[in-house]
Amino acid sequence: MNNIKRKIPIIVLFLAVGFFGYKYFSSSNAKKIEIQNEVAENNNSTEINLEEVKNNSEETPPLKADDKEETEAVAEKTAPADKINISNKLVSWGYEKSNGRKIDTVIIHSTYNALGGDQYSLSKILDIYKSYGVSPHYIIDRGGKIYRLVADENTAYHAGVSQVPDGRMGVNNFSIGIELINSKTEKPTSEQYTALKKLITQLKSQYSIKYTLGHNQIAPGRKDDPWNFDWGIIKK
Repeated sequence: MNNIKRKIPIIVLFLAVGFFGYKYFSSSNAKKIEIQNEVAENNNSTEINLEEVKNNSEETPPLKADDKEETEAVAEKTAPADKINISNKLVSWGYEKSNGRKIDTVIIHSTYNALGGDQYSLSKILDIYKSYGVSPHYIIDRGGKIYRLVADENTAYHAGVSQVPDGRMGVNNFSIGIELINSKTEKPTSEQYTALKKLITQLKSQYSIKYTLGHNQIAPGRKDDPWNFDWGIIKK
């Protein structure tokens, strides 16, 4: 009997430890499962958000017609006002390569096709230049389109025997030659004047231009172009 009484506290202690140990481990496992579930939910949520971000970045709606027109209008407004379009049509004759020449003069000429057919044909005019071995740097057609025939840095054969007001001769060496396509009985078009003014403005921004003269002013008695030219227009 005494032995049984002595064992009762030990049994009670054992049962108590077992009961509270079970509660502790059950609670820990439940907490662990809860934490794992929460982490899993967070991971799933992150994947969804990343997918949404990816979709949002890939599904940029195209510009509407109105938006496109507005964008183009803004681009046109921000473009330089004095920007001009020059088409390269570089020739293989009528010039010599130069290095470091100082440009301070612009010479304006007139030209047309005098050999029959379309007198304003650019290709026929170029054929005439080629046959004579001459060329200006630029030529402007009746619609005001500017063509570059010889690069500025090279010496073009456009002036011939000539002299500028300060007495210098060999005008080809320090000048830029510009031809306007018009005949002796026609005036340059308004488009040609506009293009010429823009081209001269651009050249003045690139070089220290001292003279802007006609071919007849540097070779009087030998040349009479530019024909029917209104100097007042380009000075406005």
